[in-house]
Amino acid sequence: MTKILLFTVTILFLFSGCKQDNLTPSWLNIDEFLLETDETYQGANSTKITDAWVYMDGQPLGVFELPANIPILAEGEHSFIIFAGIMDNGRSGERTIYPFYRSYDIDLDLVTNDTIAITPVTEYKAATTFAFIEDFESAGFDIVKGAGSDTNITFITKEAYPEIVKYGNKCGGIFLDEIDSLYVGRTNENFILPTNQDVYLEIDYRNDNSMTMSTIYEDNGDETQELPYITMVQQTTGEEVWKKMYINLKENISFRVGADNYDVYFLSILDNDKVTGTFYLDNIKIVHN
Repeated sequence: MTKILLFTVTILFLFSGCKQDNLTPSWLNIDEFLLETDETYQGANSTKITDAWVYMDGQPLGVFELPANIPILAEGEHSFIIFAGIMDNGRSGERTIYPFYRSYDIDLDLVTNDTIAITPVTEYKAATTFAFIEDFESAGFDIVKGAGSDTNITFITKEAYPEIVKYGNKCGGIFLDEIDSLYVGRTNENFILPTNQDVYLEIDYRNDNSMTMSTIYEDNGDETQELPYITMVQQTTGEEVWKKMYINLKENISFRVGADNYDVYFLSILDNDKVTGTFYLDNIKIVHN
């Protein structure tokens, strides 16, 4: 059953020459929303588009969780604009159009009681700035070990662990135990990030131990580490899958108007109920307008 998250326009009587008591819909089927990237400059095409924000002839039809089979009380030629929707900060109650993906525009000829199936494809907007990409494909990596950390990121190769690596040939791995129980890592780029504009960190992860992340800001040479902002909770050991999160940094960045620059840090402490913990990560991006 289609899950309608927000239905802005409940009924559209757009049948040309039809009576308004004809409530037989046309159907629009969307199973998934794909992303295409130029991997050289934009990184991998990993995505977690959860929703379709659908507009017809400039009017909102609603927000639909994918896969969706959408009833439309209209027939004939109509223009559709479909936006890719995400869960902000991984929270199902915070759904939004991802501001860096282009809309999918298409004209469709609707037929009453028939289903048109489409697979929208999006790409990053041309104006998107990629301030940081870490895909673990190069010889080194751009997340450095932080002060007090017991362990560091290691490379995990597809050749050795084909069941783990999903994108490219490598990912990063963090391994914790009762002796090496703390991981602290940070970018070391001194990002100049815009305030009062959209700034997101994208991250793919597979884990049986939790990890938190937040920002570090520098003001007149003094660094301050913000309190943990987002937690990526542990998955059940043996049932881990790759997940993706879009972490909204706009509020964090905009709150520190006078900051000279920023970095992102990651913190993982062995969870209380575990003797070992693992956190794999890949495709880390910081994007802004």
